[in-house]
Amino acid sequence: MTTATLTGTGILTRFFLRRERIALIFWLLGGTFVYYSQAVGVDVAYPTQADLDRVAASMQGNAAMVAMAGPPRVLDTIGGQVAFQASAFGMIVAGLMSMFLVGRHTRANEETGRDELIRSGVVGRHAAFTGATIVTVLANLVYGLAVALSLISYGLPAAGSIALGVGATCAGLVFMAIALLAAQLTESTRAVYGITGAAIAVSYVLRAVGDVGNGVLSWLSPLGWGQAMRPYDGEVWWPALLSLAVAVAITLVARRVLDHRDFGAGVVPPRPGPARAGESLQSAFGLAWRFSGGR
Repeated sequence: MTTATLTGTGILTRFFLRRERIALIFWLLGGTFVYYSQAVGVDVAYPTQADLDRVAASMQGNAAMVAMAGPPRVLDTIGGQVAFQASAFGMIVAGLMSMFLVGRHTRANEETGRDELIRSGVVGRHAAFTGATIVTVLANLVYGLAVALSLISYGLPAAGSIALGVGATCAGLVFMAIALLAAQLTESTRAVYGITGAAIAVSYVLRAVGDVGNGVLSWLSPLGWGQAMRPYDGEVWWPALLSLAVAVAITLVARRVLDHRDFGAGVVPPRPGPARAGESLQSAFGLAWRFSGGR
């Protein structure tokens, strides 16, 4: 990567941010609400320590709850309940946000021809890739900061709140990297979303199975890495470094693949379509309907 290949990165980054300004507001507010509403809900539903102790005892050995939410730690505190019930879903929000941001500003632009128009100006080969990465990284940083500040403002311990925010950010960055790689491997935005969505789903399943049974499986999941930081339970920070290392490594691989593929193409060729048109395309009306966007 040279200065020439990054020409125009700043302009594209500002353009991507402006294009996503409304969507990002909804993503960030919605994701933060997942955590904050859980804190409020637990506080209202279990106003006394006795109430928290009772619900903690009922959840502690509930395998279904553990599979759905995560490892049960310090459930006799509001912070522990928030980490238990909200962290997995909050990290999934970060993953989905990253997936759509990357897809829209990498493969979607190539697929629709917008990137070809952009490249007709003074724009380097890596500008769009780098701009999409910068926007997604910034979005995840703001998301993690918003989560931490919202919980601290509600009165939860700062260290645990920061751990939850860092976990959400790191999970989003890992799935961003997976989406960047998928955008180089495939020729369609739908495939990028499919691959990244499948990665999120597999991460959730691995985390669920690992938390209920074989704990090793949880360490194969970016969601498990976030929960391994143990928010509100003597925080452990090194799993964040694991997430960042994986995100950086996959991003570098994606950039390397970008250098070795043709513009508009993917490494994995698409499956050939049917040799003959279907019955619906055998008439002028059917052809017009398909061209107008009908299915």
